[in-house]
Amino acid sequence: MIGNDIVDLQVAKVQSNWQRRGWLQKICTSAEQKDILSSKNPEMLVWKYWSMKEATYKAHQRHFKLSPVFNPKSFECTLGGKVYVDSFVYKTNTEIQNKYIYTIAMISNKDCFSSIYENIVDISSKVKKILCQKLNIPISLIYLEKDNNGVPTIRIDQKTTPIPISITHHGQYSAFVALI
Repeated sequence: MIGNDIVDLQVAKVQSNWQRRGWLQKICTSAEQKDILSSKNPEMLVWKYWSMKEATYKAHQRHFKLSPVFNPKSFECTLGGKVYVDSFVYKTNTEIQNKYIYTIAMISNKDCFSSIYENIVDISSKVKKILCQKLNIPISLIYLEKDNNGVPTIRIDQKTTPIPISITHHGQYSAFVALI
C-alpha cells in the first residue's frame, strides 16, 4: 500500500505557526517533540514529520479501507524514516528541497512511479498523460476512480484490477505516486 504527501514550505510558514503553544503537543508524540526540539533545523523536521504522518495515513487508510479520520499522534515517526501505526511499520522516503518536502510511505518494497509538479491546475489530467506514456496505452483507456472513502485508484479500460495511486497537493506543488 502507498501514500504520499507534499508540503509547500512557503505556504506552511505563513499558514501554520508550529511554535505556538500546544501545537507540537497536539500533533507530535513526546519522542517526536524531543527530536524536533533538539534538531539543528526544527522547522524542517516538523514539516518532514508532518509529511511522513500524512503519507502514512493515506497508505494505512487504503490498506484497511478506513473511513477518513486522521489522528496525527497515533502515527509515530522516527528519524530513520519509519512510521509506526498500531502494530504496523511503514517505510517512508522523504525528499527535502528548499521549497517543498515530499514523502512517499509504503508497507512493503514494491516498485512505484512518482512525479512532482509545480503550478499544475489539473493533476488528474497530468497523471493520465504520464501513465499513458509509461504504460504505452491510449489515454482514453485510463480511468481515475475514488472509493467510498475517497481513496483513488487507476483502472485500465475499466476491466483490470485497480492500480493504487496517491495524489497530493499543497500550495504551488502537486505530486502523485502509483504502484505500477
